Amino acid sequence: MIKIGIAEDQEIYRNGLVGLLNNVENFEVVIEADSGQQILDEMKDSLPDVVLLDFRMKGLNGVETASKISKLHPSVRILMLSMYDAQEFVLRAIENGANGYLTKDDNPNEIITAVECVHATGYYLNERTSKMLISQMVKSGTVKPIFDDDNIDFTKIELDVMRLICEEKSALEISDDLFKSKRTIDGHRANIMRKIGAKNVTGIVMYAVKNNIVQL
Repeated sequence: MIKIGIAEDQEIYRNGLVGLLNNVENFEVVIEADSGQQILDEMKDSLPDVVLLDFRMKGLNGVETASKISKLHPSVRILMLSMYDAQEFVLRAIENGANGYLTKDDNPNEIITAVECVHATGYYLNERTSKMLISQMVKSGTVKPIFDDDNIDFTKIELDVMRLICEEKSALEISDDLFKSKRTIDGHRANIMRKIGAKNVTGIVMYAVKNNIVQL
């Protein structure tokens, strides 16, 4: 069971999140707060595994709340929720203790995936996030991804696919470069994600950077 806390000052959006997450098997929302201070107070009695924080809240905003939670409760994973996906917002959130970043217009399945991923691997960034920004955060230690294994034997074509993904090439572009069908490339990408325990291609980039497979 993944226990979840939510701090969101827009009641309608907060109620929607609670309903969405409570309907997922093995998810349970244990804290509903309308401010950063409230979730900090309630975490004294009930500690969730993952918290979702609104970037902009009255009083303590999401960034300030994330910073306090990461210092007081370092085992808790933090997902930041924002209306904005500009890189400076993502970087500011991560530098202040967030383990992942979502925009409020992300679809429900991505929110569910993000909770699962941040709980299992310690990070979640979506595929819109720049590969260069991801590389910068991994190299600086701002993001510390957890993988099932850092010593995996990849086939030559898997390594080629990984490197081309890190160059921000699409599956169709990779298929042209490697003279393989798009379906074959999709299969190799899925195998890579399965081997490293990643939920999306962002995990592939993080793994490749962390293990010096690519230099971005």
